[in-house]
Amino acid sequence: MTKPAPIAIVGGGPCGLTFARLLETVGIDYVVFERDASPKGTSLFQGGTLDLHAATGQEALRRAGLTEEFEKLARRDAMTLTVQTCHGNLRTTIGEGHDAPEIDRLQLRQLLLNSLPAHRIRWNKPLHSIKHNSNNQPTSAADWQLHFADGSTETGFRLIVGADGAWSKVRPLITSSTPQYSGKMFIEGRISQGNPQYAAAQDMVGAGNSLATGKNCVLCIQQMSDRSYRVYMGLKVPSTFTRPGGDADLTDPEKARKAVLEFYADWAPHLRAFIEAAEGPWRPWPLNRLDPDIFLEGSPDWRHVPGVTLLGDAAHLAMPNGEGVNMAMFDALVLFDSIIAETQKGESDAVALDRAINSYEAEMRPRGRESILDSINMEEMMYVEDGAAQMLAMINPDAQP
Repeated sequence: MTKPAPIAIVGGGPCGLTFARLLETVGIDYVVFERDASPKGTSLFQGGTLDLHAATGQEALRRAGLTEEFEKLARRDAMTLTVQTCHGNLRTTIGEGHDAPEIDRLQLRQLLLNSLPAHRIRWNKPLHSIKHNSNNQPTSAADWQLHFADGSTETGFRLIVGADGAWSKVRPLITSSTPQYSGKMFIEGRISQGNPQYAAAQDMVGAGNSLATGKNCVLCIQQMSDRSYRVYMGLKVPSTFTRPGGDADLTDPEKARKAVLEFYADWAPHLRAFIEAAEGPWRPWPLNRLDPDIFLEGSPDWRHVPGVTLLGDAAHLAMPNGEGVNMAMFDALVLFDSIIAETQKGESDAVALDRAINSYEAEMRPRGRESILDSINMEEMMYVEDGAAQMLAMINPDAQP
């Protein structure tokens, strides 16, 4: 009996690696193509800390047989969020008892990598494009050829899964929709243990997270596994704000800090102090999202492509709402379950996988749309004067400020 061709997974982030691990548990052949040059982090800024939810992110790890390894790293003392206004009012800490422990993004990635044979990952393989193998209409994954930035090509897969993030090179096969800038960005700095504001961060944030809201700006602070803090300054600004020549040109740190502090001019001194002390190099995170309407049933801007599908941000990019990595890892689980269910029905492999894609996308699309809409609502709530009060009422209607 001929051995099935491997599944190609484009992208080695949490969702791509979760999907790979699930395939590994049942002996399905696959290969992961990852743009990073190696499994080692290339800078201080490889993403912050993530809260994994019981029914989604944690469930995917449980099904992947990784709960024990996760619990060794999970920070269950970090499941709190301190919310306050820009003036320090309504300060309330919530989240106790909520099953969503924190884990650094890099730790989660390494946990998943440790569960996979090293030869399954092809490093330094950023995808450039995907093209037809012939002039005929593609009928399966085998009809597509992956073209990588290094000039190499790969083909002959039974399924191609785009898990390559916000600027996915696989997505254009399925939709012409591209990420749109929301008009807001986070600028990331940090508070190390030697920082004069470190004790204040410990007092206000502790092991968890903190959020302060005001008109046109927010301030988020979160503790990492090494006990340092990430500081995220969220601003309503043009996408050019931090670029060379922009008002907060990050090539000129003093200019950038001065420009950012102007947004927080009327904030409480104890909150402004974190921005004044936030260590560099600062990094911008423009907040982008896909159009939620492409996920509506019958939308002409979502095409079914035989043998090709998307996971995570590649599928349903939203702005931060606490669900991103959980949604992505759950995508991996839903697709895996769909593949297992359909390939056991005795149909040809291409037909079974096509049915699996349809089943997965039927579940994923409305869920993805809801996540994007939720992120829009969250965004509108965070950047207004009474954002803290609105957020407290939404997260915990019984919370008493």
